[in-house]
Amino acid sequence: MHRRKFMMMAGAQFGWVAGCSVGEDFVRPSKDVPDQFFTRQNESSGLGNSADWWRAFNDDKLNRLVELGLKQNLDIQRAVARVEQSQAILGAAGYPVSGVSRVGEARASAGGEDGRTESGFVRAEASWQVDLYGKLKREKEAAFYRLEGAYADANVARTTFLSELATAYVDARYFQELIRILRRVVDSREETLAATLKARQAAATGAKPEDGTTLPEVSELDVAQARTLVATARADLPEARILFFKNVSRVGSLLGQAWNQPREGLDRTAPQPVPRTHSLRTGIPADLVRNRPDVTLAENRLAEAVALAGVAKAELYPELHLTGNINIGFSDDAFVPTAGFLRVGLDVPLFDLPERRSKVAFQKARAKELLFAWEREVIEAVEEVQDALVSLNNHEDSVRYTAEAVAQTKEVLRLAREAYVGGGASFLQVLDAERALLSLENALAQDRRNFAVDYVNLSVALGGSFK
Repeated sequence: MHRRKFMMMAGAQFGWVAGCSVGEDFVRPSKDVPDQFFTRQNESSGLGNSADWWRAFNDDKLNRLVELGLKQNLDIQRAVARVEQSQAILGAAGYPVSGVSRVGEARASAGGEDGRTESGFVRAEASWQVDLYGKLKREKEAAFYRLEGAYADANVARTTFLSELATAYVDARYFQELIRILRRVVDSREETLAATLKARQAAATGAKPEDGTTLPEVSELDVAQARTLVATARADLPEARILFFKNVSRVGSLLGQAWNQPREGLDRTAPQPVPRTHSLRTGIPADLVRNRPDVTLAENRLAEAVALAGVAKAELYPELHLTGNINIGFSDDAFVPTAGFLRVGLDVPLFDLPERRSKVAFQKARAKELLFAWEREVIEAVEEVQDALVSLNNHEDSVRYTAEAVAQTKEVLRLAREAYVGGGASFLQVLDAERALLSLENALAQDRRNFAVDYVNLSVALGGSFK
């Protein structure tokens, strides 16, 4: 059932339980938070980040994975099942009528002077509880807030799924890039090794270059170091492949599938996803109370506890029950005159009154606890946004500066090789340039990964697309 239609029907059912209500009505809590986020000065729009924030990566493969996962993720499906359970609970909560209809007796006999005879009776009995102090109304309220919390819980599951899927996808592409870097490093170091062996062989045979340049002096140590660097680069490849496969498997698990190999095109090489952040809207900290599903969930749990405290308080007062009974009997073809009664019952708590008072105290203390839990969720929400903003801004700078350093180091390596072959540089200078380039390329891939994950964390911290 559509949520809005269901809530309209649920609201109409409050008419069943009209009457005086004891206990407190729920009032939405408030919490002081900063007027603005650190590093961002935005006005409140009443909205969160983009409804489909993952599209900022401009990655069709990621878009497809999100579409599949929102339909197939098992945690989301479990949360939706809990929504259905809460809908059923709301449908039965606060209903004032109970009763039975049964056949008390039906028999037939034959023989004797009177021949065959049939007789029996049907009894119907119902009891109606008069909601003098609003117990049924509070029960309905508690069930209503429970259902609202279930919807928020389902949105938490969706937001968590999006966070985990996007991060696993970003990590998979990161390790794929790392594999490409290591392969390039292997090729580069093999070229260096080949040049070293060639220079060593030429020096051993006394050959002179045709252009008259001086051959570099190559020792056995230089050759051994070049071989070691090739082997080291090759040794790093298996671990990168393992981590790539683990993240691909994680994607499959989040889609509710068990993969034995990369699927959904994840085995194909692709550039690292980089988000476009020009349209990012953070709003102000107060928006998080409306936009974060976990904050909404904590609020509805608090509201449910307040309603249950009202239920417990109503149980301190007498309960009025009206019970009606009607009997219809028959014998052969004739109906016996209808009989029935109407009984009024008043249940007065007396001997268990201390126990009932303890239940009231317990529910009030539980509501107090859940208020503190709500406040903690708000504070942590602001903290998560602040941390993600600072990380995003700084990692964006890291990507830019590291990319410039990589370009410069590639030129250094090219010049070092040319000078080494021409005898104008030592082998150590070539090795230093290669190590620097590998380190910077790894750093750039890591910075791009961190920048993308920061964007995911910020989008989720702002409430994602589920409110």
